[in-house]
Amino acid sequence: MGWRLIDTDIADPFYVTAADEAISQAKKEKKIENTLHFYRRKPAAVSIGRSRKIHEDINLEECLKNNVKIVRRTTGGGTIYTDKKCLIYSLVFDMDSKELKSSQDIFENVCMSLVNMLERFDIDTVYKPPNDILLNRKKISGSAQIKKGNIVLIHGSLLIDTNLELMNTVLKKPKNEKVSTISKEIGNAPSMRDIKEGLIKEFEMYFNTIIEKTTFSTYENNLIDKLLKERYLNNAWNFMR
Repeated sequence: MGWRLIDTDIADPFYVTAADEAISQAKKEKKIENTLHFYRRKPAAVSIGRSRKIHEDINLEECLKNNVKIVRRTTGGGTIYTDKKCLIYSLVFDMDSKELKSSQDIFENVCMSLVNMLERFDIDTVYKPPNDILLNRKKISGSAQIKKGNIVLIHGSLLIDTNLELMNTVLKKPKNEKVSTISKEIGNAPSMRDIKEGLIKEFEMYFNTIIEKTTFSTYENNLIDKLLKERYLNNAWNFMR
């Protein structure tokens, strides 16, 4: 059976974070098929891993001054800055879709799909375990995942032409020497559309499936609204640590 593609494209940071969780819950309840979700965040946002502490990772005053939202995700991993020139992909699938024995298997195979996609554009990147992709020894992509029973949610960012200056203003830990963008490293990045199409092809080959574009189900839309009200629009969740 084929996969779904939902391309939210540019959307509110809280909405797309709720959407990822809604897709995962709908899949767990067997209401939908495996899903690939694309999105970009506008306004820009800092996405903080579930266990990270706000005061350790984020300059709150700079976020407020620059209208950078703060949203806590359900997956682990570090704190990242994302904007409309950063593509985020999300994969929600059951483990039976592929013989993946561990979280590391999932990271490796998904990351290598990105490496193979970029190679189509003559962009030579390297997979750095557990979940990073490097271009010229600088990180241009990271990912995080969570498993609920047999269901996996893995999402990651691809820094295409992200505002690195603002990134290093709102995040406390210096990243100038470690993080970069495709545009900065090669001068002219592929278009967002071409990158999306390339990723679709790679994921179709890896999962041996067809990925067809669709929209959220009624169940997902209702759950997104519920999650926004109960979680992602509330400081009690986003600032819990």
